[in-house]
Amino acid sequence: MTALFQDAGAVGWKHWGARLARHRAERWTAGIIERLRDGSLQTGQESAAHVVATWRDLNGELLTSKVAAVELLNVVRPIVAVSAFIAQAAHALHRHPEWRQKLKDDEGQLEPFVQEVRRLYPFFPAVAARVKSDFEWRGYRFSKGYRGLLDLYGTNTDARSWDAPQEFRPERFHDREVTPYDFIPQGGGDHHRNHRCPGEWIAISQMKAFCSFFVNAIDYEVPDQDLDLETEELPPMPKSRFIMRNVRRRQ
Repeated sequence: MTALFQDAGAVGWKHWGARLARHRAERWTAGIIERLRDGSLQTGQESAAHVVATWRDLNGELLTSKVAAVELLNVVRPIVAVSAFIAQAAHALHRHPEWRQKLKDDEGQLEPFVQEVRRLYPFFPAVAARVKSDFEWRGYRFSKGYRGLLDLYGTNTDARSWDAPQEFRPERFHDREVTPYDFIPQGGGDHHRNHRCPGEWIAISQMKAFCSFFVNAIDYEVPDQDLDLETEELPPMPKSRFIMRNVRRRQ
């Protein structure tokens, strides 16, 4: 599952390994869909697997096993992928230790902190799309078949929209009205009409829960390691990842 997002932008054998991992994951989830449909596997009716397996289109037809498998992966894969954002949040807490106390003292600081991590720590720096039909926008010509890139990280750190964009300042989100076009860590535009991640709010909730756990529930030490971000990797992670030791639950 990790290879589906960690090696998606890789070149060479890692890229082909990611493709193979996707094929294997789709076969696995297709098997789950088929077993749910023939009754050999039982699960709760509100589970993602059951909902996808029994979903019918406007004509009353079930999704094909292949399409259903992809849709189920679209639920499972992002939940695993948020681990990258969580590691980045742990990195931010270590680099900006004053925020540990702020998060302890006021739960209302969790969301601004998480949003700043998402703004400044890119998951994917850009997303690509193929132009479906010719059009012109602000003097730029987009021809059918061309590939366009939406610069996520560049938009999130554009000095025309953000004050001191390269500085870690969660307080900027206290009273800022974020628009779908200047804060786009998981895609831009509207969740219903455009290619913006529909699970964005789930990712935020997961990150808030983990940040609260880091500062309120456990104590740990961070040994010497290389915490520089590997910007040539997707998602950019600390070179040593984020190693913790002597992790213990707080009494």
